[in-house]
Amino acid sequence: MAKTTPPTKLDGDLDRLKKMLRRVLGNDEAAMRRVFESGGKEALRILDLACGACHEADALTEATAELAGQENRPADVKLIGMDIRAREIADAQRRFGGKRVDPETGAKREAEFLTGDASKLDDHRELGDGAAFDLVFLRHQNFWNGDRTWEEIFDQALGKLDPDGRLVITSYFDKEHALALDAIQRLGGELIASERHEESRELDTPGKSIDRHVAVFRRKE
Repeated sequence: MAKTTPPTKLDGDLDRLKKMLRRVLGNDEAAMRRVFESGGKEALRILDLACGACHEADALTEATAELAGQENRPADVKLIGMDIRAREIADAQRRFGGKRVDPETGAKREAEFLTGDASKLDDHRELGDGAAFDLVFLRHQNFWNGDRTWEEIFDQALGKLDPDGRLVITSYFDKEHALALDAIQRLGGELIASERHEESRELDTPGKSIDRHVAVFRRKE
């Protein structure tokens, strides 16, 4: 009999992240479907910024594909992840990159990972001229570690949204989350939802936990 690998802390974190995204974005489910259906898109387009090794790739694509799908068939998804750290991006590409098809639903998944500066997205031709995304994701934004850089990243993220798209962030700390909410709204983001994730896993640093907060924005009209 083959041995089963017991779930790790990371597995638990990602499972909770998926449930949280499904719940929070689920409150906006009708809008999510309109985003996907407008213009007859071939796939839901997601941009994951400062993604590191992008451990969240499957949780993120699965949660959003379920919401945007129709009649028990998840939507097709194209994910682009970007981070300035080449080693982490290579790891993400190795584990999640490429194309695949769900054998049960026929839903398509495609993921590509790019080394680049998320504060200068317009310099990256790989994203396409005038590319717009249905969802831009920033997990564990780090506003305390260079607020000016993160304001540039937030501004670029909002600029890459489809007119009906959504920007989603998660945060480790209460105060840092509040600072990020203020910055994004000043830059032209309209807050749709923000909540404290009560099931987030506490870390050794006081007041810090995995995906402690989540917030959803759209661009102000």
